[in-house]
Amino acid sequence: MLRLHRSSAFMLFLLFWMATPLRAEIIKGPLDTREYRYLQLDNGLRAVVVSDPHADKAAVSMNVQVGSNANPVNRPGLAHFLEHMLFLGTQKYPQADSYQQFISSHGGTHNAFTAYENTNYFFDVKASALPEAIDRFGQFFIAPLLTPEYVDRERHAVHSEYQAKLRDDGRRSFEALKQAFNPEHHYSHFAVGSLDTLSNADDTSIREELIRFYERYYSANLMTLAVIGPQSTDQLETLVRQTFAPVQNRNASEYVDQAPLFVEGRLPAQLHIETLRETRVLSLSFPLPPIREHWQQKPLYYLSSLIGYEGKGSLLSLLKQKGWVRSLSSSPAMSLPKQSMFQIQMELTEAGWQAIDQVTNDTFAFIETLRRSGIKAELFDEERQLANVQFQFRMPGDPVHEVMRLAQALPHYPVANLLNADYHFGAFDADLVQRYLDAMRPDNLLLTLEGQELYTNEVEPRYQTAYAIQPINEQRLERWQNPSIDERLHVRQHNPFIAEQLTLVETEPHPHPKAIWSQPGSVLWYLPDSEFKRPKADFYFSLLSPVASQSAQSTLLAQLYTRMVLDQLNEPLYDAALAGLSVSLYPHLQGLSFKLGGFSDKQPLLLKTVIDTMRHPTLEAERFIRIRDQLREELENAAQEKPYTQAFGHLYTHLLGSWTREQKLAALQEVTLEDLRAFYPKLLEPAGLRLIAHGNLAPDTATRMAQTVSSTLQPAQLGWLAEPPHVLSLPENEPLIDTFLTEHTDASALLYLQSPDETLQTRAAVALISEIIATPFYSRLRTEKQYGYIVFANFMPVRERAGIALIVQSPGTDPFVLASEYTRFLEDMSAQLNTLGDDELDRYKQSLLSRINQRDTSLNERTSRYWRELDRGNLNFDTRDQLSEHTRNLSREDLSAMLEKLLTRQLLIRNFGATVEKDVKQQAQQDDAARLDTLKQDQLGVPLS
Repeated sequence: MLRLHRSSAFMLFLLFWMATPLRAEIIKGPLDTREYRYLQLDNGLRAVVVSDPHADKAAVSMNVQVGSNANPVNRPGLAHFLEHMLFLGTQKYPQADSYQQFISSHGGTHNAFTAYENTNYFFDVKASALPEAIDRFGQFFIAPLLTPEYVDRERHAVHSEYQAKLRDDGRRSFEALKQAFNPEHHYSHFAVGSLDTLSNADDTSIREELIRFYERYYSANLMTLAVIGPQSTDQLETLVRQTFAPVQNRNASEYVDQAPLFVEGRLPAQLHIETLRETRVLSLSFPLPPIREHWQQKPLYYLSSLIGYEGKGSLLSLLKQKGWVRSLSSSPAMSLPKQSMFQIQMELTEAGWQAIDQVTNDTFAFIETLRRSGIKAELFDEERQLANVQFQFRMPGDPVHEVMRLAQALPHYPVANLLNADYHFGAFDADLVQRYLDAMRPDNLLLTLEGQELYTNEVEPRYQTAYAIQPINEQRLERWQNPSIDERLHVRQHNPFIAEQLTLVETEPHPHPKAIWSQPGSVLWYLPDSEFKRPKADFYFSLLSPVASQSAQSTLLAQLYTRMVLDQLNEPLYDAALAGLSVSLYPHLQGLSFKLGGFSDKQPLLLKTVIDTMRHPTLEAERFIRIRDQLREELENAAQEKPYTQAFGHLYTHLLGSWTREQKLAALQEVTLEDLRAFYPKLLEPAGLRLIAHGNLAPDTATRMAQTVSSTLQPAQLGWLAEPPHVLSLPENEPLIDTFLTEHTDASALLYLQSPDETLQTRAAVALISEIIATPFYSRLRTEKQYGYIVFANFMPVRERAGIALIVQSPGTDPFVLASEYTRFLEDMSAQLNTLGDDELDRYKQSLLSRINQRDTSLNERTSRYWRELDRGNLNFDTRDQLSEHTRNLSREDLSAMLEKLLTRQLLIRNFGATVEKDVKQQAQQDDAARLDTLKQDQLGVPLS
């Protein structure tokens, strides 16, 4: 998000306020039914309250204008540590998990993050619980305890968060990139924190430093708040004033770095960063003047839209034709009060990795093309037109994301423009655009390569990333200053997918989708929109095929086919995306699915473009090799994922009988282009076809679209009955263990408890148990035991089979200890369920009901819900109603009985990291792998590995 410089923001705000005799009116879209009110408390805290009478969730976000930028030089991570500590008790609510327990038991979620310039705290909750929830939340900023006991414990949680990403290439590269910056600029400093940086060293109490930091920066005049709820704006304003009036105004000043981001003479330079994953990334970064004051002219938005364009004549299109690049993005990479930075980033092929200078030449050639002919008012006007339409028909975001956005926007935009700032285009300023473009020069360049087998001569100390920073020689710079320009490069033309008809179709509303067209094995479900009233629609179909996943090879061929189609369509799909249309095409266990959404006017045109290509793809050898190599790298790089993420992958592989990463890699070595040519017609026939049209489409338009799909894809034998994928049923009273190895130092233990059947009554009971145990599990193993930063217990249905997953990723505790802790925790919860009071049980029921019946906030959310109903074969579309009824009828005895049943079907997926010796790991790998393979063969027909 582009942000306005504070002084400019103040002046614009002052001018707007002087012109407005009463309240500053926030500009909203014509279809936005929410009511907005800006207010400023006597203590200087500024807030926006939003009344949405239809909201079933309330949400609150507090933004504090201080972040890691203000960390003392000798205390990296202090701001982040303080963010953690505010959750652990206040004078009014001293229990460490009081806030978390209240939010989760009232259907809510909560979190926070520390960024460079700000720290943001947020939650959502069942609307009726807002008054008490906001009171608990408000105490963070009035009287936090910062209890000494938890100060010592929570340092370990911060350290665990740091260690969890030691092998995360994104974090490792980010820290290495900082080595190129001016060490006097705080952006170059370590921000997360660790036991080393947050220790009580040199007779200094870390708690005292937390208090000093809090009292220095946590001041009402640096705080901005946003609240959404169904209450009136008067009621919400009263609630805000009552809750936050006690927040002290210490008249604090924001911390603003005075040092330049780069030391003079450091650029141009080339930075090498060695990655753990197989990857090849080229980034061209240019430090630029500050951008925030130009939020209306949007010069970098305009330039990024042209440089990052992917249609015909684009830089990406040319580099793909040359076989050098897989993807390209361009955007402002940094926007600070005194400077900004623009970045062009490309994922390269192996051939492109050998042609760095040529890729860079073509990039500067396109920049030169823009200088000569690309700064055009008509292209800016097209951006304005697209943005105006998007804002006019904007769907209000779900409450928690909306309050986060508003609270962070308040310090940077005039109040009137809080909602439309990203969509508002002022006067076109060609000279301003030119000045920013002129700064994208070779002599102002940081060229960064991220990959393997690069020259390095330094090691970043926090993440042990090997890197090197070198000057760029004059010969290379001179070539790029006078680049050879390929005649295929040109600035983009008019977009053919921009919606022209934005009127709403008039149809009779239905309570849920109806079948309006069918033929053997094929049916179209249709539902016009009567609530959201936007000229938008969703059109989905699934082509159900028995060959989609019958072997590891066919699974890979289905992936290659869909990726080849999307890659061939990249140019028109990019234009469509700019015009507000989205497309996804992906394979799954039963076949492949297509989803089209956005403005309905040009959907038939885009649909035909896609399905014509699906039926007659251009299967070129060069494209096939590029996409096959990319798929291979993704499969190989999956071994570098966080341990708990890998654990979930192993779990799904077991439960669904899908092919393992190793099986896919082995099969991929043998796959050829001829295999793909022979395979994809089989994927399309024989088949079943399931479609849904929802939104601003007339019945006859939707029917024609369905007929187009059927006639173009031309399945030879429509009518194959797709059998839903089965889920492995774990044996009773035979707890199973599967162990995997990873190079990550953290250990992990995922305990999956499976329900005995797939009934909705069972699903409701398991979901309610999960609702009850989630916060106690987190409190015990994270807050009290400090086993790790990643700790959670989740309701985990696999298709229609309910279950619960308990997960901890730990830097220092092995899975033996974690598994025993899970057992003790579950025993304690079993005892607590037996004594659960009626009022407490009802509160958990109401919390779960609020999640089950959460209102759809967009057309897409509703379409997706109906699509899931079709997938499960519920043509009454009433799963939520049934689950709600079962939830209301559950008794304490029902829950106790269900927990006992869950405990009889267990699968533990574990990884030891660096917590045990190598021989223990090897011995542990002999666990139950063979037994699991036999079960998958017997139940799911998966061949023994």
